[in-house]
Amino acid sequence: MVPSRLLPVLVALAVVLPTTSAHAVTVAPTTRTFGAVIDVPAAWERESSCSQTEKKGPRKLRKLLVATYGLVSSNILRPCSGADSGHEEGRALDWMVSVRDPAQKEMGDSFLSWLQAPDEFGNPSAMARRLGISYVIWNNAMWRPATGAWTEYGGCTAPTKRFKRFDTTCHRNHVHVSFSWDGALGRTSFYTGYVACPAPAYNPWVPAVLPPVSDVVPVETVRVLGTRRGVGLPSGPCRVHPDVRVDVRVLGVGGIPATGVSSVVLRTAVARSDAPAQLRVWTAGTALPLDPVVTAEKGTDAWTTVTVPVGPDGLVSLQLTGGMGHLVVDATGYTVGAAA
Repeated sequence: MVPSRLLPVLVALAVVLPTTSAHAVTVAPTTRTFGAVIDVPAAWERESSCSQTEKKGPRKLRKLLVATYGLVSSNILRPCSGADSGHEEGRALDWMVSVRDPAQKEMGDSFLSWLQAPDEFGNPSAMARRLGISYVIWNNAMWRPATGAWTEYGGCTAPTKRFKRFDTTCHRNHVHVSFSWDGALGRTSFYTGYVACPAPAYNPWVPAVLPPVSDVVPVETVRVLGTRRGVGLPSGPCRVHPDVRVDVRVLGVGGIPATGVSSVVLRTAVARSDAPAQLRVWTAGTALPLDPVVTAEKGTDAWTTVTVPVGPDGLVSLQLTGGMGHLVVDATGYTVGAAA
């Protein structure tokens, strides 16, 4: 009989043993539960810098792999070079499992199956999309969530490349995982629980027309946008990505009339951005203004009140630069007149 004080040690050893054992073990990582709304598949983003710091996404994935499969070595950073793998920017992970070891191959295949599997709502490649993974290379082949297809990598299935000296080049001794910048920075739903708010359809920009000055008609405060709970967003809860516009309907909401309004008074906030962020608010369909209405520091909430002309479509536009975070907009009044 094993003494109870030794059970935690034996359990830990049982997790590590498959890395050298000949017996295959099929397990998958365990994470939080998610809803039906999911991130769009990550596109490949070329390296454009050299940043020798491990980014949040690869660090989190490494921790998850250790918790699931045991102490298998991995690396994120490589010295700056002309390569375009993501390692030089700290947004790629090599997980050192080998197809020549049956147990390690089983772990690699199990992990890839977890990334590719649909979720309970039928979303394909669910965990890869939530992690912000742009591509994976393993065992002579490359897989991209954006296409869902495996393709041969580097001619590695050729008979001349079957030898061990090609195992690194052909990724037979490690799984390579590359992240988009959103995945690398931990901005996707795997880390935050929120997808990025979708960009609206393009509006042609026309000059803004400032309405004549008139008295403000106060109304009972009504929330017209709340990204954390999905208020004012048909797509539901989301986080606002920097440089992606959000359009919000203000006419006919709460005490704001549907017609006869020239501008609305909005109390706005940037909430819990992941980096310093600036917010711009303007008439939908007109040019993005140069000056922000408020600046928020990382992790803080910043409020301001702004009066915005409203166009005939009854929308105002908002856009963050810098950080990614939540937006809150309350309408508190309006001015009477023709729409801009």
